[in-house]
Amino acid sequence: MMTMSKPLSAGQAQRYHHEQLRDVGENYYSEGQEILGEWHGRLAAAWGLEGPVDETQFARLTQGQHPLSAEQLIRIQTAHAQASASGERRQTAEHRAAWDLTISAPKSVSVTALVGGDERVRAAHRHAVDAALRATEPHVQARIGGNHPPETTGQWVAAKFEHDSARPVAGYSAPQLHTHTVVFNLTTMADGRPRALQPRELYRTQQYATAIYRSELAAELMALGYEIERGASGQPEIRGYTPDYLEASSPRRQQIETRLEQEGRRAPPPRRSLHTRRVRQRAAQSHDEMRGRHQRLAQTFGEQPSRVVAKAHKRTTERARTVGPSPNDELSSGAARRHAVLYARDRNLERDAVPHERDYLRDALSRSMGRATVSEIQAEFEQQIRRGELVEVEQTAGRPGRAYTTPAMIALEQRTMALMREGQQTQPPLIRPATQTAVARDYAELSADQRAAAAEIFRNRDRVQALEGIAGAGKTTTLAAVRDAAERDGACREGARADGSGGAPTRGSRYADDHAATAPGRAVGCRRGTAPPVRAR
Repeated sequence: MMTMSKPLSAGQAQRYHHEQLRDVGENYYSEGQEILGEWHGRLAAAWGLEGPVDETQFARLTQGQHPLSAEQLIRIQTAHAQASASGERRQTAEHRAAWDLTISAPKSVSVTALVGGDERVRAAHRHAVDAALRATEPHVQARIGGNHPPETTGQWVAAKFEHDSARPVAGYSAPQLHTHTVVFNLTTMADGRPRALQPRELYRTQQYATAIYRSELAAELMALGYEIERGASGQPEIRGYTPDYLEASSPRRQQIETRLEQEGRRAPPPRRSLHTRRVRQRAAQSHDEMRGRHQRLAQTFGEQPSRVVAKAHKRTTERARTVGPSPNDELSSGAARRHAVLYARDRNLERDAVPHERDYLRDALSRSMGRATVSEIQAEFEQQIRRGELVEVEQTAGRPGRAYTTPAMIALEQRTMALMREGQQTQPPLIRPATQTAVARDYAELSADQRAAAAEIFRNRDRVQALEGIAGAGKTTTLAAVRDAAERDGACREGARADGSGGAPTRGSRYADDHAATAPGRAVGCRRGTAPPVRAR
């Protein structure tokens, strides 16, 4: 899976590069004195950065400088104390130098590649990582500043480092294949002007990139003769390992889960972040000694890695005797991709009237894992567009990529808007003046803005209303008072749902989110009879 760290300062990025990213000490399946890493990205290629990562060039990029000439490309901000209007001393934010995108292989894949010694699996991980990064880079945006929306540039300069071991626990480093990609806070506009990154869309792309990685990895592993099964988090796991062996191979995961269980909390998904990682303490064992411990653990559990690898080689040998894919295989693949795209379309339209393209592809890839390739899913998606089953909708300013809805959703939107227009100035006030006075007394904690919003809802005579406000403005609190008032006056009579379909309305209903993009939010109350609710947006 892919995870994106919080921003790193220049000092943090340089320190981690020097002490950890290049360090081969705890990467027990890597030889040599250091891991050089390699440059990645369209901007890196444009600047002539190829091959191993140079430490000086890395450091310059963290300072917002050109990696070759050291020219200052963007203005950087240093942290300093600043007094607020009230006289309070605060520390300003330091320059955001980079982010770490970490892509981790599933546990069974790491064990097969490293303990089982199948270099083809390690190559499959690299191929899948590159596919995920290529899918992520087009969402790179430049920060313009002020009230201007960010501009999509689609190019970054990044440094990629592959590691093969987890952080040690009690002197033991588990085999864990993962790749760090340090994305620097630099991009260039179409006219070549340098800008800092706006990382919001990169964070939004993590799940999509994870789906790309997993789908490509699954397809590669199946081509190598491995049987795949879906893991608990949707990841492709190689079949043939017992849960006990995989758990024994993950002592750090056990340590985290035990600690969280003691604290009564649930374990989060595994995450490797340069921002949060402490400096590692070198394990006492040499590379040969640590690999020997991995092999002895495998022997204890019946040599599972070597048996899984041997079976995969046998399947590929048997498959080579068969000339070409069978018609049944092609039919199965076609059905899988059609089903996956339809599933993704229906799933996303349950929650959003106009889902983003990457959301459709993310869910389709997750659904079809291993049975259809990324290119096949994308081709099926484009076919639905050509057939008119998906309709492109213009994006808001500052959003990269494309967004799509369906003819049925457009028709529903049109019907909803027609009902809203027909319902304007057709209803009596929601509650009586005496009830409004009582509610104002009982909800004295409401702010002036919240009281004004509630009063407007009470006297409005439209059949459908919407309450819009920024996050944290108190919409839910305001609408709780509105609902209470409506129930006191009997505006929500028993058996009449807010959407007119029967049943009492419930706070937090997703009806408006699912069925009315023109006024998405929560159903919180209803008018007399079967009128639609007030909704928060």
